[in-house]
Amino acid sequence: DHLDATKLIPEELVPVKVVGKMVLNRYPDNFFAETEQVAFCPSHLPPGVDFSNDPLLQGRLFSYLDTQLSRLGSPNFAQIPINAPKCPFANNQQDGHMQMQVPKTRVLYEPQSLDPTRPRESAKRGFNSFHEQLDDGVKGRVRDESFADHYSQPRMFYRSQTTTEQAHIATAYAFELGKVDTAHVRTRMLSHLIHIDEDLANRVATALGMELPEPADAAAPVQDLGTSKAVQTIGLTPDSLKGRMIGILVAEGSNSSEVKKFEDAAKAQGASVKIVAPNKEVVLDDGTRIQADERLAGGPSVMFDAVVSIIMPDQAKKLAKDSSALDWFNDAYNHCKAIAYCGATDEFILSKLPVEKDEFVTPLAELDAFISNAKSRLWEREPKVRDLA
Repeated sequence: DHLDATKLIPEELVPVKVVGKMVLNRYPDNFFAETEQVAFCPSHLPPGVDFSNDPLLQGRLFSYLDTQLSRLGSPNFAQIPINAPKCPFANNQQDGHMQMQVPKTRVLYEPQSLDPTRPRESAKRGFNSFHEQLDDGVKGRVRDESFADHYSQPRMFYRSQTTTEQAHIATAYAFELGKVDTAHVRTRMLSHLIHIDEDLANRVATALGMELPEPADAAAPVQDLGTSKAVQTIGLTPDSLKGRMIGILVAEGSNSSEVKKFEDAAKAQGASVKIVAPNKEVVLDDGTRIQADERLAGGPSVMFDAVVSIIMPDQAKKLAKDSSALDWFNDAYNHCKAIAYCGATDEFILSKLPVEKDEFVTPLAELDAFISNAKSRLWEREPKVRDLA
């Protein structure tokens, strides 16, 4: 009639003091609420119990949690009354489907230094794996010493990048840390970056206007691994238009033969082409009515790898007063993309913008140059349009 769960625990694993027990002494009052919704997870263990070497159990330690998430429909299944702990507990789970509690903290990780009132993990009272005594030693679930090396791989990754990519990484660090209001967190991040690469740390510190701190304590020696081009992005960009998207801006009266020439040339190289116009439908100079793929106001140049502008002077004058048209060209230039322009675009639009006629900004007559440029970006332009760390 009564099953004492503590008697099921192997004698050598029973704690010195049994602090609680589970007694099975009745049928459920409601089968669905108390049985169908039960979430038994073999990975959830009380202190003093550990996993055996059974390979089936080892697999179920992972699969049972996935089962509960699927069957009960929420990561908060532990808040269902039949699953809710009867003793005080603390974890870093927040939000998610069917959240019943109202957590107010901004800190959802440990260790942390922002909220002194949050519970802390305890090395003494927390879960410890059982170290089984074997004939040739002790078997335990421990991490390899290499897990303490937190810096060698990031150092290899950063030093393997092209100069442009290194600037992007440093600028991204400065951007994100610039949003951190707590000074000691920024300082701590810089102390870690020193171990990755001192030049990277200096660039980020300069961008933030901060002094470079002392390096953080490294738990393991930092290794100088060989660099690898395989982890680059820009350095491995294929010299091809395949998979790229070209945007061609047209308006009423645009030259249909020029539009077709650029469209055919791009498609011949494997690119896709989208027609952009101020209106959804426009009539070209030969009387052909075409439907634009995107309206100018809803088809910004960030959608395209390179852009072409083929418009008449009267339309160029109108677009010169349209902020979405000015942004269309300005963003393409600032993102280092190739631009092909007609005379009217140059006279009425580009002349109003801080657009330098570099090798990636070409007139329509230089079709081959545009097709070649559209395969990549002119990263040398980037320091002229934004501050890089």
